[in-house]
Amino acid sequence: QKNVTDLTCISNNAGVDDFGLGLLLQKRQIKKMISSYVGENAEFERQMLSGELEVELTPQGTLAEKCRAAQAGIPAFFTPAGYGTEVAEGKEVREFNGKMHIMELAYKADFAIVKAWKGDEAGNLIFKGTARNFNSSMAGAAKITIAEVEELLPVGALDPNEIHIPGIMVQRIFQGETFEKRIEQRTVRQK
Repeated sequence: QKNVTDLTCISNNAGVDDFGLGLLLQKRQIKKMISSYVGENAEFERQMLSGELEVELTPQGTLAEKCRAAQAGIPAFFTPAGYGTEVAEGKEVREFNGKMHIMELAYKADFAIVKAWKGDEAGNLIFKGTARNFNSSMAGAAKITIAEVEELLPVGALDPNEIHIPGIMVQRIFQGETFEKRIEQRTVRQK
C-alpha cells in the first residue's frame, strides 16, 4: 500500500499472477526475487526473461536450509546441491568425504512474513499442513518476524507440546480476516 520499491523477496516461488507476491511484481515493487523456481506466475517469468527483475534461483532444499540456518544463527553451511552448476559460481568449494560441496550463506532478512494456523498473544505458533514447509523455517530468520494467524488465542491456550515455533522468534502477530489459498496447478488422480 505504501508502494515501497526495490524489495528483495525470498520465497519458494512468486506464487500466481494477481495474488500475493504477484501483485508486488505487477506494480514493479520487487527488484530481486530469490526462489527455487518460477512456477506458474507469468509476470515473474516475463520480468525474469526480459531482464527487468533480478532473479536468484536456488535449489529448494538449499533455500529452506538458508532460512533455517539464519533462524538458528548459523552464518553458513556446506551442501553438495548445486556443485558443478551456475549455482556454484563464485562460491567457496570444499571436499567432504570424497564429495564436493559449496558454501552457502544464511539469509539476512529484515522481515519474515509467515502464515500460521493458530497463535497466541505471546507469538507461539502452530502451522497446519504444507504451511510447515517454509513458514516454520522462516519464522525467526529475520530481524522482525510478522505472523498472521487464522486463530489468535490468549497466552496459555495452546498445548506446549503442539507449538512449532516459540514466541521468542515472533515480534508481531495478528489475526487475519480472510484466507484464500491459491493453488498454482491442481493435479488430481484420474479415475
